[in-house]
Amino acid sequence: MRNTAAEQVARTSALVFPPPGGPAIVGVIENNYANGTEQIIALHTTSSVNGQNAIKVQFVGTSSGSPSNGRLLSPALKPETTILREMRRDLPGIAMRRSPLYLQNNYGPFAYASGTSNNGDVCIYGWQQIRSNGEARSALSNLGLIQIRLRLCDSLANEQQLLETMYGLTIVGAFSGKSWNPYGPAARANQTVGALDHPIYPVSAEARVPAPQPVRKPADVPKSDSPQPPPVRKNPDQRPTESQPQSGPLVPLPPMVYGTQSALPVVPLPN
Repeated sequence: MRNTAAEQVARTSALVFPPPGGPAIVGVIENNYANGTEQIIALHTTSSVNGQNAIKVQFVGTSSGSPSNGRLLSPALKPETTILREMRRDLPGIAMRRSPLYLQNNYGPFAYASGTSNNGDVCIYGWQQIRSNGEARSALSNLGLIQIRLRLCDSLANEQQLLETMYGLTIVGAFSGKSWNPYGPAARANQTVGALDHPIYPVSAEARVPAPQPVRKPADVPKSDSPQPPPVRKNPDQRPTESQPQSGPLVPLPPMVYGTQSALPVVPLPN
């Protein structure tokens, strides 16, 4: 007898987390099978569309339950049949349009479709399959498979904002053993690291050069509402001051003698 009873687990036990800032996880339902684990991660919903926002994830290729629980079936990604059938089930009554663009997040390529309800709520349905390529797979290694589905509707967000959730997904679950690894071998480091004639800067060259600041004209100076001090009038008879500051007290000039200034006392001629 097949036993696939669902079990509610803690939200911290989710195998996949949405990006920081939401949508928040409100519950996790888990099913264990003989060859893998499936979770439906319910997300916070602000939409009038029937159904629940959720991430559905399947980890296939490992032993996580007894054989009596049956096997987890993971259909191939066929948008014309499999994905269309899933969208009709999870988004009834909404005409979904598949995006023709090639998209990729941290785990590889993914695809999505979008639509709008009669009330104006925007919905997206994203799908992704993560598995190592044929060259990395063998009879004893890299046999794991991860399937991800994202159903998301919102009355306050647009399509681009909802799509950011698909980009920000973080896979936190894994099964031990080299045989399950769905990611394949680690990517090689950049060949320019450690090579000659390839300087690496902490920031780009443009960021190291400060941008020129615009010169403000007098008319561009913003006016202030606070009262301004009255302008200082210049005395036309005032002598220009030297640029060098005085090093001591100011000494007045000697008195005027016959209309001229005499800096020295008048000494009489000898007899």
